[in-house]
Amino acid sequence: MINSEYISMRICRHTYRICCLLVTMAIVACTPVVPDHAVPNGENVDIYPDYTDVYVPYNIAPLNFHINREGKADYVSVVEDAEGEKLVAGGVDAQFDEDEWHAMLERNKGKDLKVTVYVKASEKWECYNPFTIHVAEEPIDEYLSYRLIEPSYVSYRAMQLCQRNLTNFDESLIYANTETSRQDEGSEYQCVNCHSYQNYRTDNFQFHARQYKGGTIVVSNGKAMKLNLKTDSTIAAGVYPSWHPTAPIIAYSVNHTVQAFVIDDPDHKIEVLDTLSDMILYHVDTNEVQIVQKTKDSMETTPGWSPKGDTLYYCSAYHPVDGPNIHFELGNHYDSIRYDIIRQSYDVTTRTLGEPDTVFKASEINKSASFPRVSPDGRYLLFGMADYGYFHIWHKSSDLFVIDLNDMSRRRLTKMNSNDVEGYHSWSSNGRWIVFSTRREDGNYSRAYIGYFDKNGKDYKAFVVPQRDPLYNKRLMKSFNVPEFMVQKVQISPQELANVISQDPIPAKIFK
Repeated sequence: MINSEYISMRICRHTYRICCLLVTMAIVACTPVVPDHAVPNGENVDIYPDYTDVYVPYNIAPLNFHINREGKADYVSVVEDAEGEKLVAGGVDAQFDEDEWHAMLERNKGKDLKVTVYVKASEKWECYNPFTIHVAEEPIDEYLSYRLIEPSYVSYRAMQLCQRNLTNFDESLIYANTETSRQDEGSEYQCVNCHSYQNYRTDNFQFHARQYKGGTIVVSNGKAMKLNLKTDSTIAAGVYPSWHPTAPIIAYSVNHTVQAFVIDDPDHKIEVLDTLSDMILYHVDTNEVQIVQKTKDSMETTPGWSPKGDTLYYCSAYHPVDGPNIHFELGNHYDSIRYDIIRQSYDVTTRTLGEPDTVFKASEINKSASFPRVSPDGRYLLFGMADYGYFHIWHKSSDLFVIDLNDMSRRRLTKMNSNDVEGYHSWSSNGRWIVFSTRREDGNYSRAYIGYFDKNGKDYKAFVVPQRDPLYNKRLMKSFNVPEFMVQKVQISPQELANVISQDPIPAKIFK
């Protein structure tokens, strides 16, 4: 008697083998073949993004690129190591297999990879001059967060705080300003900004929700709360933040910020400036605001802690203004406001501050500093410098600089900077990578770039954060704003944050 179940199993196994064989054949058929007898054309290949001669972390996502060439042609791109192992991608968009890419970079820490692009425009194959990708021995933090925002001056629509896994192409939402409008039909949009983490971890972080249902959202030990940091003793709520590396303390500048539109400079559309600003500390555990600086004739802003948390850095501009209309006076003199870098010691146990000490007097050389950030090893002070002001996202003169705190020598990061705007910047947790926003691609949209900074303080050519679709940034009409490294994802959901934002804020108390 024939066992029908047995026959069915045999047929299924046979069918499975055939399917596997067909899939394997399809994969082999689709895998591009490296041309054997290509003729060198002596030209350098034009690709976007420009990943030629860059240093990259060994755990970065594949550096997919688009070949900029007019007319129809066949393309094969090959990444090869010193042992002759190859990664191959076909087409005008070179998109490499993630597993194979990571395996190759893992094998080649501290070594170079050669990239060759082949093109067949007629009947014969040609190859461009190969270029090099240098694989650093140090990894990069797994996550990066940023705000996606449409550039605007007087209004805003949908904006998001996002987090991206730098080892692959996964992006997820931290919070979007449309979350509360879903809960409250007919509501206004919010401005969400200034996210900050404690020591690269996300169980303690903060951001602001402005205007509609505004307040400062502080997540402490994974639990979110909404705060009003404005007190009777301060001019405003917290603005630019920096979370202490070990203690439940957040440094803030408190700012009265205005916009001035520039009509006689085609390269500088708008200036964001303060009419008043001071410096405070917010103690998360006691819900208290401690005043660091409260002055009439100087403006303090953009704080940043030292890695040990024993020193607070910030920028300060001495600019006395008299008269009934401060906004008008400052607006008329926006290009003469220049910020120096100041630091004050801080004792976490006694909550006492030392006297202000000037680290770098940029105003003496007719320059202005912004966003001082100390490297995790405590040696280098990274900051932005432009001709004036501190809000440098529209300043073409803005570049990245470092001060060696061992000998106080100062230098411009010659490899990372461009001829356009270099904006907000931050260190990776191991101090070997710097992420910053820049408008170098088109002068209008900020992109997040990453540059290698070696143990000797030397900087190298930066590269844009890689995307699965290499033309993603060309098509995205949003700016990457305030890029920050993280060692883990934000776990609290956007819905949970929206629920907290919909609540009334908890008023902070003044520290006495």
